[in-house]
Amino acid sequence: MIWLVFALLTGAAVMAVLAPLALRGEARDASAADVAFFEEQIAEIERERDEGRLDAVEADAARTEAARRLLRAEAAQKAAPARSRQTALIAALAAIVMIPAVAVPLYLRLGNAARPDMPLTARLDAAPEKGDLAGAVARIEQHLREHPEDGRGFEVVAPYYLRTGRGEAAINAYEQALKLLGATPQRHAALGQARMVVAQGQVTAEAKKAFEAALAIDPSFSMARFYLGVAAEQAGDKDKAIDLFARMEADAPADAPYLPAVKRRLAALRGEPEPAPPIAQAPGGEQGKAIAALPSGQRDAMIRGMVDRLAARLETQSDDVEGWLRLIRAYSVLSEAEKAKKAVADARKALAGKDAEVARIEALAKELNIGG
Repeated sequence: MIWLVFALLTGAAVMAVLAPLALRGEARDASAADVAFFEEQIAEIERERDEGRLDAVEADAARTEAARRLLRAEAAQKAAPARSRQTALIAALAAIVMIPAVAVPLYLRLGNAARPDMPLTARLDAAPEKGDLAGAVARIEQHLREHPEDGRGFEVVAPYYLRTGRGEAAINAYEQALKLLGATPQRHAALGQARMVVAQGQVTAEAKKAFEAALAIDPSFSMARFYLGVAAEQAGDKDKAIDLFARMEADAPADAPYLPAVKRRLAALRGEPEPAPPIAQAPGGEQGKAIAALPSGQRDAMIRGMVDRLAARLETQSDDVEGWLRLIRAYSVLSEAEKAKKAVADARKALAGKDAEVARIEALAKELNIGG
């Protein structure tokens, strides 16, 4: 099928070259115009002689000169079509032979007819270091200008706007995705989160509406529940925030990734000591109990050793998003802000092109107020 398309395109290119040559014979060339001019000049000389404005001698001289030029123009007119037809024939043969002769080998060398098309999402998922991300986003923006009904395109490009500091563009993209693709808890929550990023971590009234809309569809949606708790905390409604976070803690599975953050929020609101870093909670059974029973100094040393081992493992297994999340939380709890910031940057680089996983890193960085 692809070769039929190529044949049609080649034929169109050949016809584009031949069409002007075919039409050229229909137009009057310069020699034909000269013939008409000199014929009209001779007629004008005759009229002037008949009207007495030229005497016989002057009229004969003018008519002789005009006739001489007319004969020369007629000779040129007779020779021109032969030359024109010969030139057109040469050009036509060159177009028919040369265009396919050049185009086909060039495509066979540089092209790949069997290669499948790369859809919009796959182009964006390519790692930035392997391609020009800014150029890809520019092409997608052009695509969306030409196809503003492509809701999936808006949904795909929105996280890139958010990661590159184009918060308002991200908000607009999420709004368009909601409008075109329909409401889901994830889309409402993503819009609310984008509004929070623009507001530098504050749950604005518009962001709160988005989270509430997410919960109206799915009352158990954890991201919306968490940020509504943050909204209550920011508004100074301590009791409501405690109630929201306490219910989240009660409903959460033991391995829920957001559970440590909920516990830290509850501890801060209740004035209790912060819980041990999530990395220390990983060992189960007797090992976990043994760590918890150690004196404070030994427990901290063991926890730091576990954090260091996790960091070393991520240097070789950098696609482990859960590992990055644990490492960032651990550095934050250990008050090692610079290490936490570096871990966020390393995670972004290691997970580049994986939208969902990078979004989790970004959400945690915002939650823990880790800049960079």
